[in-house]
Amino acid sequence: MNKKYEIKLPKLVYVQVAISILFIPLLLLIMRKDDLLSVIFSILLLLAILIQIVVLLKRILGLRKNNELEFAENKIKINHTEIPVQKIEKIIIEGYFVQSIAIKLYGSKLVSIDLHFRFKNNEEIHIEELKQWAKMNRIKVTSGKIFRWI
Repeated sequence: MNKKYEIKLPKLVYVQVAISILFIPLLLLIMRKDDLLSVIFSILLLLAILIQIVVLLKRILGLRKNNELEFAENKIKINHTEIPVQKIEKIIIEGYFVQSIAIKLYGSKLVSIDLHFRFKNNEEIHIEELKQWAKMNRIKVTSGKIFRWI
């Protein structure tokens, strides 16, 4: 069962970039205080937010080139990265009207941004095919909140 699908980033990625950008002026206001500890904390937080924005923008711009998901018999391939079935703990589906999918690997508490996606077209049909593939490979499919790293 080799099938290829077009995928895209979840909307949450765009929201996360926007919210991070909105936090920058707030941090700049905090840095104006005379307290040295709050200034150092604000600078560290600002650097973390800037790193987060850069990583997310790199992912947003990079996905336009690589936006493919492929099911194979004993592996799944996302944007040229192969993941064997043995490494997949479960597949999480979040949302009702707009559904995003995450592939959680064994040994990790958070889902990598590379393994969090949405189908581009015919979402309902493709999600059903994903569930069938997971059932054939004995992978648990759950619905719930996706906790993601960056």
